[in-house]
Amino acid sequence: MLKILKTFRFRYILAISIMMIVITTAMATMQVLLSQQAASARVINTAGMQRMLSQKAALLLGAEYIRQHPGTFDEQQLLHDTLSTMAENQAFLLQQSEQRYVHLSRDLQAFYFQQPAALATRVEQFIVLVESAHKQALLGQLKVERLIQVQTRASELLVYLDQAVTLHELVATDKVKKLQNVELFIWIFGLLILILEARWIFYPMEQSIQNKIAHLQKLRLEANRLKRSKSEFLARASHEMRTPLQAIIGYLTLFKESAKAAHLEVVEHAAKQLNILLSSIDDYNVLSEHKDIKLESKVACLSETISHAVAIYKPLLQQKSLLFNTDLGEGLTRPVMCDHNRTAWLVGQILDNAVKYTEYGEVSLEADCIVTKSGEGIFRCIISDTGPGIAQSQAKIDEEENFQGMQLGLTRAQLIVTMLGGKIVFNDNVPHGTQVLLELPVDIATPSPANSAIERCKIPVLLVEDNLLNARVVVTLLEKLGLSVVHVVNGQEALSELQKQDFSLVLMDLNMPIMDGFTAIKMIRHNLGLEVPILVLTANTSEQAVSRVYELGANTHLFKPVDLQALQEKVEILTMPSMASNTL
Repeated sequence: MLKILKTFRFRYILAISIMMIVITTAMATMQVLLSQQAASARVINTAGMQRMLSQKAALLLGAEYIRQHPGTFDEQQLLHDTLSTMAENQAFLLQQSEQRYVHLSRDLQAFYFQQPAALATRVEQFIVLVESAHKQALLGQLKVERLIQVQTRASELLVYLDQAVTLHELVATDKVKKLQNVELFIWIFGLLILILEARWIFYPMEQSIQNKIAHLQKLRLEANRLKRSKSEFLARASHEMRTPLQAIIGYLTLFKESAKAAHLEVVEHAAKQLNILLSSIDDYNVLSEHKDIKLESKVACLSETISHAVAIYKPLLQQKSLLFNTDLGEGLTRPVMCDHNRTAWLVGQILDNAVKYTEYGEVSLEADCIVTKSGEGIFRCIISDTGPGIAQSQAKIDEEENFQGMQLGLTRAQLIVTMLGGKIVFNDNVPHGTQVLLELPVDIATPSPANSAIERCKIPVLLVEDNLLNARVVVTLLEKLGLSVVHVVNGQEALSELQKQDFSLVLMDLNMPIMDGFTAIKMIRHNLGLEVPILVLTANTSEQAVSRVYELGANTHLFKPVDLQALQEKVEILTMPSMASNTL
């Protein structure tokens, strides 16, 4: 926004500057032309005065002759002033600057200095003639012949002076026309500048403002949509989480009463389904920020993965009195490397839609893990139902707003399938219903020889966890792996323990009182200078937090809740050198 304002300000200042230059130039030009026009008016007045002065001089001389005696001093002075003024006017009209006549055009120069007019010479001769006759009149010697000569010269001079005035007026008229042309040019130029400014400055500014306003309105609508979407998502997430929570609480209550192991299995499936739902929320945040989802691959059996997805829907299938047919191949018992959480979510999402839109009949699930001739593994799952079919189901989705699921749906499913390198195909089932084919590539896992070694070695590890319940669970898992665990509740105590003894591994929580995990990792690397492997155990799934712990020096991380197999894999990778040295 600040950049936009700077751009608008620059364009606005540029437009004003251009107009100021145009107005100033026009004003200066007009002042010059007006001063020239004023000078032209003075020249015309002076040329016209010469006519009057020539006649006045002749009349004053004639009056002296009629009186037959010299006139009074004032009368003599009047004639003298008349001739002096006439000479001064002559000098003004013939004024030169840098060897050129200021007030004479080429035609006037020819009129003043060339025959037959030679006006400049005629005026000078007339002044001399009148002065000579005046002297004779003062002496009482003025003859009528001389007076007639003066009168004749005055009449002739008047004709030429009239012509001179006419020529001066023509010059002034030309200057007026030039002034008009200049005024017209300035007006046209100013209008052109305004048009150019309107086209190249103000119009782009208007378009830019309109585009920015439209963009801001679009952002506002998008923000409102995201706000509504997040509100609806959180409401649905709360609803969906209550389903596995209800199963956990209900079956734990039943287990207390009957102590049946089957109840605990349902609790385990529900807890893992809840973990899958939490992963869905993380994916929703990533998709909302238009970022790529990071896959989390681990080694596990696909039979367990599918059982987690199926277990949560069995009560709903029974509630709707739907038959549920399963055909699980033996290949599902083979350990494979893949993103099991998202695989379970995909199966659960497809199964959720099948159960949701099937009111009677049955739902079938067929799954297996196939090994190709090249040794590659393919997980194949086919889920079919006897519902209304693809087209009617989609129409029902468009019409309804309140239905189960967090509405991450098909968009997220297709994105995850693409990221996993698989495919998902929707077909109509025969005679009615929908059939969905899901295929995902998996890596066939080989047994790890380190499993027995980790159980024999009592490797010392440090657990930094402030939540005692979480700490008890992690300590139990670590001891099950044959590790010797020291537990502290904050980063400050961890630094103290690291100064007392050596550890092969540090398991670090991030959000703790007194000293958090970020600060503790930084001080372990920089203040203590230790290279001990650090495994971060955190419920903070933000990308910024994960990136920061790696920048500070952590080796790897696991998100809570932690399961035994994922923890074992991380511990084996980080403590392999220590196990090797202990076995020697």
